[in-house]
Amino acid sequence: MSRRVKQSERPPGRYRRWASLSCAATLLFAAGVTQAALINYQNFNDLSAFSLNGITAVINPGNQGVIGPNAGDGRVLRLTNNLAQSGSAFLTSAFSLAADASFSSYFEFQFTDQQNGGADGIVFAVQTVSNLAGGGGGGIGYAGLAPSVGIEFDNWNNGFGDGYNDNHAGIDINGNMVSVVRNDTLPALLDSGSIFHAWVDYNGATDELEVRLALSDTRPAAALMSYNVDLVTVLGTTDAFIGFTSGTGAAGADHDIRRWVFDGNFNPIVDPDDPGGSVPEPGILGLLAIGLAGFGWQRRRR
Repeated sequence: MSRRVKQSERPPGRYRRWASLSCAATLLFAAGVTQAALINYQNFNDLSAFSLNGITAVINPGNQGVIGPNAGDGRVLRLTNNLAQSGSAFLTSAFSLAADASFSSYFEFQFTDQQNGGADGIVFAVQTVSNLAGGGGGGIGYAGLAPSVGIEFDNWNNGFGDGYNDNHAGIDINGNMVSVVRNDTLPALLDSGSIFHAWVDYNGATDELEVRLALSDTRPAAALMSYNVDLVTVLGTTDAFIGFTSGTGAAGADHDIRRWVFDGNFNPIVDPDDPGGSVPEPGILGLLAIGLAGFGWQRRRR
Protein backbone atom coordinates (compact mmCIF):
# COMPACT_ATOMS: atom_id res chain seq x y z
CA MET A 1 0.00 0.00 0.00
CA SER A 2 1.45 3.40 -0.97
CA ARG A 3 1.33 6.32 1.44
CA ARG A 4 -0.60 9.42 0.44
CA VAL A 5 1.65 12.46 0.03
CA LYS A 6 0.21 15.95 0.13
CA GLN A 7 2.04 18.83 -1.55
CA SER A 8 2.47 20.50 1.83
CA GLU A 9 4.03 17.35 3.31
CA ARG A 10 6.75 16.67 0.76
CA PRO A 11 10.11 16.18 2.50
CA PRO A 12 12.28 19.24 1.62
CA GLY A 13 15.32 17.14 0.74
CA ARG A 14 13.37 15.14 -1.80
CA TYR A 15 11.43 17.99 -3.37
CA ARG A 16 13.81 18.63 -6.29
CA ARG A 17 13.83 14.95 -7.26
CA TRP A 18 10.00 14.82 -6.97
CA ALA A 19 9.62 17.98 -9.06
CA SER A 20 11.92 16.75 -11.84
CA LEU A 21 10.05 13.45 -12.04
CA SER A 22 6.74 15.31 -12.19
CA CYS A 23 8.06 17.50 -14.99
CA ALA A 24 9.25 14.51 -16.99
CA ALA A 25 5.92 12.77 -16.53
CA THR A 26 4.05 15.90 -17.58
CA LEU A 27 5.99 15.95 -20.82
CA LEU A 28 5.10 12.31 -21.40
CA PHE A 29 1.41 12.47 -20.49
CA ALA A 30 0.16 16.05 -20.91
CA ALA A 31 -1.20 15.33 -24.38
CA GLY A 32 -2.88 12.12 -23.30
CA VAL A 33 -6.43 11.39 -22.20
CA THR A 34 -7.05 10.43 -18.58
CA GLN A 35 -9.79 8.21 -17.22
CA ALA A 36 -10.45 7.31 -13.57
CA ALA A 37 -7.92 9.95 -12.45
CA LEU A 38 -7.96 11.25 -8.88
CA ILE A 39 -6.69 14.82 -8.56
CA ASN A 40 -6.16 16.36 -5.13
CA TYR A 41 -5.18 20.02 -4.86
CA GLN A 42 -5.18 20.92 -1.18
CA ASN A 43 -3.28 24.05 -2.23
CA PHE A 44 -2.13 25.56 -5.52
CA ASN A 45 1.64 25.67 -5.03
CA ASP A 46 2.05 24.03 -8.44
CA LEU A 47 -0.13 24.99 -11.43
CA SER A 48 1.97 23.21 -14.05
CA ALA A 49 -0.88 20.81 -14.91
CA PHE A 50 -3.16 23.73 -15.86
CA SER A 51 -3.61 25.86 -18.95
CA LEU A 52 -4.04 29.39 -17.56
CA ASN A 53 -5.89 31.71 -19.91
CA GLY A 54 -6.64 35.42 -20.10
CA ILE A 55 -6.00 37.44 -16.95
CA THR A 56 -5.61 34.25 -14.87
CA ALA A 57 -2.20 33.65 -16.45
CA VAL A 58 -1.09 37.15 -15.41
CA ILE A 59 -2.38 36.89 -11.83
CA ASN A 60 -0.66 33.52 -11.16
CA PRO A 61 2.88 33.81 -12.56
CA GLY A 62 5.54 31.12 -12.44
CA ASN A 63 3.04 28.24 -12.39
CA GLN A 64 2.09 29.13 -8.80
CA GLY A 65 -1.08 30.40 -7.20
CA VAL A 66 -1.14 33.52 -5.03
CA ILE A 67 -1.29 33.67 -1.24
CA GLY A 68 -4.93 33.61 -0.10
CA PRO A 69 -6.70 36.50 1.64
CA ASN A 70 -7.00 34.99 5.12
CA ALA A 71 -4.39 34.65 7.86
CA GLY A 72 -2.66 31.29 7.51
CA ASP A 73 -3.80 30.75 3.91
CA GLY A 74 -1.61 28.85 1.50
CA ARG A 75 -1.65 29.51 -2.23
CA VAL A 76 -4.99 29.75 -4.03
CA LEU A 77 -5.90 29.77 -7.72
CA ARG A 78 -7.04 33.38 -8.30
CA LEU A 79 -9.09 33.67 -11.48
CA THR A 80 -9.71 37.45 -11.51
CA ASN A 81 -8.69 40.37 -9.28
CA ASN A 82 -9.90 43.63 -10.84
CA LEU A 83 -12.50 45.24 -13.09
CA ALA A 84 -13.21 44.31 -16.74
CA GLN A 85 -11.45 40.93 -16.74
CA SER A 86 -11.93 37.43 -18.10
CA GLY A 87 -9.87 34.37 -17.20
CA SER A 88 -9.88 30.61 -16.86
CA ALA A 89 -7.84 27.63 -15.70
CA PHE A 90 -8.35 24.18 -17.25
CA LEU A 91 -6.40 20.99 -16.77
CA THR A 92 -4.19 20.56 -19.83
CA SER A 93 -4.86 16.82 -20.01
CA ALA A 94 -8.28 15.78 -21.31
CA PHE A 95 -10.59 13.58 -19.28
CA SER A 96 -12.27 10.75 -21.20
CA LEU A 97 -16.05 10.44 -20.98
CA ALA A 98 -16.03 7.23 -23.03
CA ALA A 99 -18.02 4.17 -21.88
CA ASP A 100 -20.46 6.25 -19.78
CA ALA A 101 -17.61 7.61 -17.66
CA SER A 102 -18.59 9.55 -14.54
CA PHE A 103 -16.89 11.99 -12.18
CA SER A 104 -17.22 13.52 -8.73
CA SER A 105 -15.72 16.87 -7.85
CA TYR A 106 -15.39 19.03 -4.75
CA PHE A 107 -14.01 22.57 -4.60
CA GLU A 108 -13.71 25.34 -2.05
CA PHE A 109 -14.08 28.96 -3.23
CA GLN A 110 -14.21 32.48 -1.86
CA PHE A 111 -14.95 35.99 -3.20
CA THR A 112 -13.11 38.85 -1.45
CA ASP A 113 -11.95 42.44 -2.11
CA GLN A 114 -15.30 43.33 -3.68
CA GLN A 115 -15.12 46.37 -5.96
CA ASN A 116 -18.23 48.45 -6.78
CA GLY A 117 -20.47 45.89 -5.14
CA GLY A 118 -18.69 42.71 -6.22
CA ALA A 119 -19.13 40.68 -9.42
CA ASP A 120 -19.47 38.46 -11.38
CA GLY A 121 -18.67 35.05 -9.91
CA ILE A 122 -17.15 31.76 -11.07
CA VAL A 123 -18.09 28.81 -13.29
CA PHE A 124 -17.01 25.17 -12.98
CA ALA A 125 -16.87 24.20 -16.64
CA VAL A 126 -16.50 21.17 -18.88
CA GLN A 127 -15.54 22.05 -22.45
CA THR A 128 -13.70 20.63 -25.48
CA VAL A 129 -10.52 22.76 -25.32
CA SER A 130 -8.27 23.88 -22.48
CA ASN A 131 -6.92 27.19 -23.76
CA LEU A 132 -9.91 29.54 -23.87
CA ALA A 133 -11.76 31.95 -21.60
CA GLY A 134 -15.16 33.37 -22.52
CA GLY A 135 -16.72 36.80 -22.13
CA GLY A 136 -16.13 38.99 -19.10
CA GLY A 137 -18.69 40.80 -16.96
CA GLY A 138 -21.96 38.90 -16.85
CA GLY A 139 -20.34 36.25 -19.06
CA ILE A 140 -18.26 35.14 -16.00
CA GLY A 141 -15.46 33.99 -18.32
CA TYR A 142 -17.85 31.32 -19.64
CA ALA A 143 -20.13 33.09 -22.14
CA GLY A 144 -19.51 31.89 -25.68
CA LEU A 145 -17.64 28.72 -24.74
CA ALA A 146 -19.40 26.13 -26.90
CA PRO A 147 -19.80 23.24 -26.72
CA SER A 148 -19.70 23.13 -22.93
CA VAL A 149 -21.55 22.61 -19.67
CA GLY A 150 -21.03 25.02 -16.77
CA ILE A 151 -22.05 25.40 -13.14
CA GLU A 152 -22.21 29.11 -12.28
CA PHE A 153 -22.07 30.81 -8.88
CA ASP A 154 -23.19 34.32 -9.79
CA ASN A 155 -23.18 37.40 -7.53
CA TRP A 156 -24.57 40.00 -9.94
CA ASN A 157 -28.08 40.68 -11.22
CA ASN A 158 -27.95 40.80 -15.00
CA GLY A 159 -31.72 40.90 -15.42
CA PHE A 160 -34.05 38.29 -16.85
CA GLY A 161 -31.35 35.68 -17.53
CA ASP A 162 -30.42 35.74 -13.83
CA GLY A 163 -34.01 35.78 -12.62
CA TYR A 164 -33.33 39.36 -11.45
CA ASN A 165 -31.30 37.82 -8.63
CA ASP A 166 -27.79 38.83 -7.54
CA ASN A 167 -27.03 35.72 -5.47
CA HIS A 168 -27.74 32.50 -7.33
CA ALA A 169 -26.34 29.32 -8.87
CA GLY A 170 -27.21 27.80 -12.22
CA ILE A 171 -26.44 25.07 -14.73
CA ASP A 172 -25.55 26.49 -18.15
CA ILE A 173 -25.19 24.88 -21.57
CA ASN A 174 -22.96 25.89 -24.50
CA GLY A 175 -21.81 29.22 -23.10
CA ASN A 176 -25.36 30.52 -22.71
CA MET A 177 -25.76 32.47 -19.46
CA VAL A 178 -29.51 31.82 -19.28
CA SER A 179 -29.39 28.78 -16.99
CA VAL A 180 -31.39 25.65 -17.76
CA VAL A 181 -31.71 25.17 -13.99
CA ARG A 182 -31.25 27.91 -11.38
CA ASN A 183 -31.43 28.15 -7.59
CA ASP A 184 -31.85 31.58 -6.00
CA THR A 185 -31.61 30.41 -2.38
CA LEU A 186 -27.98 29.90 -1.38
CA PRO A 187 -26.56 29.24 2.13
CA ALA A 188 -25.17 32.80 2.32
CA LEU A 189 -24.34 35.82 0.17
CA LEU A 190 -21.56 35.02 -2.25
CA ASP A 191 -20.27 38.56 -1.57
CA SER A 192 -20.10 37.95 2.19
CA GLY A 193 -16.48 36.80 2.09
CA SER A 194 -17.58 33.38 3.32
CA ILE A 195 -15.73 30.26 2.23
CA PHE A 196 -18.10 28.10 0.18
CA HIS A 197 -17.86 24.38 -0.48
CA ALA A 198 -19.30 22.92 -3.69
CA TRP A 199 -19.81 19.39 -4.98
CA VAL A 200 -20.50 18.50 -8.62
CA ASP A 201 -21.31 14.85 -9.38
CA TYR A 202 -22.00 13.40 -12.82
CA ASN A 203 -23.29 9.85 -13.28
CA GLY A 204 -22.49 8.79 -16.84
CA ALA A 205 -24.79 5.77 -16.62
CA THR A 206 -27.89 7.83 -15.76
CA ASP A 207 -26.73 11.21 -17.19
CA GLU A 208 -27.66 12.85 -13.89
CA LEU A 209 -25.72 16.00 -12.95
CA GLU A 210 -26.04 17.16 -9.33
CA VAL A 211 -24.71 20.26 -7.57
CA ARG A 212 -24.41 20.83 -3.82
CA LEU A 213 -23.31 23.91 -1.86
CA ALA A 214 -22.54 24.47 1.84
CA LEU A 215 -20.63 26.68 4.27
CA SER A 216 -18.63 23.72 5.59
CA ASP A 217 -16.99 20.71 3.97
CA THR A 218 -19.73 18.41 5.27
CA ARG A 219 -21.47 17.15 2.15
CA PRO A 220 -25.22 18.04 2.15
CA ALA A 221 -27.66 15.17 1.72
CA ALA A 222 -29.87 17.16 -0.66
CA ALA A 223 -28.74 18.57 -3.99
CA LEU A 224 -29.01 22.31 -4.64
CA MET A 225 -29.68 21.61 -8.34
CA SER A 226 -29.93 18.59 -10.59
CA TYR A 227 -30.22 18.19 -14.36
CA ASN A 228 -30.30 15.23 -16.72
CA VAL A 229 -27.77 15.77 -19.49
CA ASP A 230 -25.62 13.54 -21.70
CA LEU A 231 -22.25 15.30 -21.64
CA VAL A 232 -20.94 13.39 -24.66
CA THR A 233 -23.95 14.47 -26.75
CA VAL A 234 -23.55 18.11 -25.68
CA LEU A 235 -19.77 18.16 -26.25
CA GLY A 236 -19.84 16.08 -29.42
CA THR A 237 -16.75 14.20 -28.23
CA THR A 238 -15.64 11.96 -25.37
CA ASP A 239 -12.62 14.18 -24.62
CA ALA A 240 -13.41 16.82 -22.01
CA PHE A 241 -11.35 19.54 -20.34
CA ILE A 242 -12.27 20.38 -16.75
CA GLY A 243 -11.65 23.68 -14.98
CA PHE A 244 -12.89 27.07 -13.83
CA THR A 245 -13.70 30.45 -15.37
CA SER A 246 -14.43 33.92 -13.99
CA GLY A 247 -15.19 37.38 -15.28
CA THR A 248 -15.70 40.92 -14.03
CA GLY A 249 -17.09 44.12 -15.54
CA ALA A 250 -17.83 47.49 -13.95
CA ALA A 251 -17.80 45.64 -10.62
CA GLY A 252 -15.28 42.99 -9.59
CA ALA A 253 -13.65 40.91 -6.86
CA ASP A 254 -10.87 38.48 -6.13
CA HIS A 255 -12.38 35.15 -7.22
CA ASP A 256 -10.39 32.34 -5.61
CA ILE A 257 -10.47 28.56 -5.87
CA ARG A 258 -8.96 27.50 -2.55
CA ARG A 259 -8.74 23.72 -3.06
CA TRP A 260 -10.04 21.15 -5.52
CA VAL A 261 -10.58 17.39 -5.61
CA PHE A 262 -11.62 15.61 -8.81
CA ASP A 263 -12.36 11.87 -8.95
CA GLY A 264 -12.78 10.31 -12.38
CA ASN A 265 -15.44 7.95 -11.05
CA PHE A 266 -18.89 8.46 -9.61
CA ASN A 267 -17.60 8.55 -6.06
CA PRO A 268 -19.19 11.45 -4.14
CA ILE A 269 -16.50 13.10 -2.03
CA VAL A 270 -17.27 12.89 1.68
CA ASP A 271 -13.86 13.76 3.17
CA PRO A 272 -12.13 16.43 1.05
CA ASP A 273 -9.10 16.33 3.38
CA ASP A 274 -8.44 12.69 2.54
CA PRO A 275 -10.31 11.76 -0.66
CA GLY A 276 -9.56 8.07 -1.04
CA GLY A 277 -5.90 8.24 -0.03
CA SER A 278 -5.05 10.16 -3.19
CA VAL A 279 -1.95 12.05 -4.24
CA PRO A 280 -2.03 15.48 -5.92
CA GLU A 281 -1.96 15.68 -9.72
CA PRO A 282 1.80 16.36 -9.96
CA GLY A 283 2.34 13.43 -7.58
CA ILE A 284 0.28 11.10 -9.78
CA LEU A 285 2.39 12.06 -12.76
CA GLY A 286 5.54 11.59 -10.70
CA LEU A 287 4.50 8.08 -9.72
CA LEU A 288 3.85 7.26 -13.37
CA ALA A 289 7.32 8.49 -14.21
CA ILE A 290 8.84 6.39 -11.44
CA GLY A 291 7.00 3.34 -12.74
CA LEU A 292 8.26 3.92 -16.27
CA ALA A 293 11.80 4.49 -15.03
CA GLY A 294 11.67 1.26 -13.02
CA PHE A 295 10.32 -0.65 -16.00
CA GLY A 296 13.16 0.65 -18.21
CA TRP A 297 15.76 -0.23 -15.55
CA GLN A 298 14.43 -3.79 -15.29
CA ARG A 299 14.60 -4.17 -19.07
CA ARG A 300 18.21 -2.93 -19.14
CA ARG A 301 19.14 -5.47 -16.43
CA ARG A 302 17.71 -8.25 -18.53
